[in-house]
Amino acid sequence: MVREALFNIIGDSIRGARVLDLFAGAGTLGIEALSRGATHATFVERGPHAGDLTSYNLLLLDPPYRDSGGLISALQALDHSLLRDQALLVVEHHRSQPIPPLERLVHVRDRNYGTTRLTFFRYI
Repeated sequence: MVREALFNIIGDSIRGARVLDLFAGAGTLGIEALSRGATHATFVERGPHAGDLTSYNLLLLDPPYRDSGGLISALQALDHSLLRDQALLVVEHHRSQPIPPLERLVHVRDRNYGTTRLTFFRYI
């Protein structure tokens, strides 16, 4: 249900997107993005992504719900990285997990689904 809602919110902007799926696990989010028209997806489970972050216009983060430190670290690292202008970042996390203050990732919206929250950011 949450995955369906995420892609309904993104809508047709997924077409032609270059996607970075962080904390990919089985790659469900990236595979769904490809099935909806994204042209490329890179899957990263753990560790830093060594690629050119400016090439992605959609970044999907789905860290383990119990790993608040991983979520905060990833968001802070992305906030200080050089991302593509206006890149969309979507974080799937537990509602109770705090989001750290960010400078370049601007909060767009939140959507709650039970204990899960989708938080959307734009990179400026």
